[in-house]
Amino acid sequence: MTCFKVVIMLKSYITLQAYCNCVSGFEGDKMSNNHLCLLFFIILLKNVNTQKENETVIVELNVFSGRANPVAKMLKHPIHRLLVSNNQWTRSAFPNVLGYRGFTIYDLENATETKFVSRGADISVENQLLEWTAIPKNIELHCREEIRRALLSKRAHPNQVPDVTSTLRQNQTKKCEQFTSDTKYEPSLWNTNRLIRRWNNCYNYGNDRRTNTFAQPGKANNYRIPTMDGPSVQLGAELDGLKPLAAPTSCLPEPDGNLVALVVWPGNDYHFYRLDENGLFSHKPGRTEAKNLDNSGSLISDPRTADRGPYTVFQCFMDTEPDLVVIR
Repeated sequence: MTCFKVVIMLKSYITLQAYCNCVSGFEGDKMSNNHLCLLFFIILLKNVNTQKENETVIVELNVFSGRANPVAKMLKHPIHRLLVSNNQWTRSAFPNVLGYRGFTIYDLENATETKFVSRGADISVENQLLEWTAIPKNIELHCREEIRRALLSKRAHPNQVPDVTSTLRQNQTKKCEQFTSDTKYEPSLWNTNRLIRRWNNCYNYGNDRRTNTFAQPGKANNYRIPTMDGPSVQLGAELDGLKPLAAPTSCLPEPDGNLVALVVWPGNDYHFYRLDENGLFSHKPGRTEAKNLDNSGSLISDPRTADRGPYTVFQCFMDTEPDLVVIR
């Protein structure tokens, strides 16, 4: 075996002892065996350091509900250095809200090293990650504003337990007929299993169908949403079998099956709410947990008046029947 072959094999991570054993068989080489071993060791260290510098991680910006979140492939070294130098960030769960929730950092070499940077955990870490993530300017501005609001709200009073009876009573003062759906509010069916939670979105939840495909309106019928606006998303849902319902008054429309509501973050994303048998709406923001509260922590008697964060456009109510609707 020649020196050249040994050097080439460094890429296969031969141990230093193997190098020295190989070198000990060289005859007539002017350089001492010890020097050769040292040379090979230096080359090995350089090779390992180069590979470490080139290791990458996947950074996911948790911001959407219907669409898949933006992701970016980044070098691991600066990310690790950023997190180490800023020790205020936490591994706590994301706030379960519509809009910006934080970052997930996936280490592809070590799945146990997945890290979570929740909204408002560390402004310097979050702002730096936003700079490194190539996202549209309007989404970046939304994220930065939510970071600021999260920091300000840390001094706010703890959330009070929502009063279900009071919320229903307020809805009844409209003198509207109270409609319900067949779906039961059972968040554990969507939240306990990590696979179900991550691969079913608001559209799955609204239709009460767990496909584990992060279903998209119209995808089962070869339709791809051309622009992220209300009519385009609604068309995809109609192709899947959902039916739009007119709501000319402040009262909820009567569904034949189950009632859902479509709202839109103009140009960016969509979101669905569903009415449950208890007379209140619930929803599932993207990869996060199903819940029955809006962004202000209030129960939802009508999505039109709920705090929907950046989903400012209320598109329509729709009728969905799990046995008839096909989503993918």
